Amino acid sequence: MTVYGYLFLAADREHRVPVADQSSGLAAFAASLGLEVTEICVEEGDSLKKPFRDRPQGGMLFEHLQPGDVVVVLRSEWVLASAGSAVRLLAELRKRRVSLYCADLNENLTLPVERRLVVSEGNQELVRGLLEALAACESSSHGEAIKAAKRRSRRQGRYIGGPVPFGWQVDDKGFLRQRADQQRVIEAIKEMRGAGHSFREIAGRLGDEEGISLSHEGIRRILSADRARKEREQGGASVPAER
Repeated sequence: MTVYGYLFLAADREHRVPVADQSSGLAAFAASLGLEVTEICVEEGDSLKKPFRDRPQGGMLFEHLQPGDVVVVLRSEWVLASAGSAVRLLAELRKRRVSLYCADLNENLTLPVERRLVVSEGNQELVRGLLEALAACESSSHGEAIKAAKRRSRRQGRYIGGPVPFGWQVDDKGFLRQRADQQRVIEAIKEMRGAGHSFREIAGRLGDEEGISLSHEGIRRILSADRARKEREQGGASVPAER
């Protein structure tokens, strides 16, 4: 039997737990279980969102695990990542008869343990059931959650990716702010459109008089985006795009 200590060093140094602190914490926790850490695996600079098996050190450790081995970690989030990947990882470890102890949960998350001559499941079933429920929620609502977050960000004026609209720029906090010079161009476009000029005529005049290169389709999109923005701000009904 090999007892592996898995140490995770976050990419963000501000939130790192030093190796020495992790090692001493793991040693103390293992001792409370009657175990001694025999090998240390250090994961540095990878993402907590990446499944344990997909990390360089995590994947190497997983491939070396044998029945009866033990993995000890200080914090469960360092190995469980998302609910879906956690469910899969625990099932694979359980199938291999490998114990995973997380100090913050004070539990073996994969296998029953003997406590005062009584075999106890501890909180395994609770943890497993919770993770499976969360994984199901992630699978069914992930897309809706992303859409809701984008809608919320858009209402707040945050930039959510893609081309930056004409007339706007992204500030250092990720918000869309008006760009004065291009806003003046938009106002000129609206005036010309109000005067009855076609999109092609407006594009031609901007090129000849202002040296601004915009296609007639670009003019149409600018006016459509400006109208849609005002409708969102006013909460008004949608208006069909001009043709």
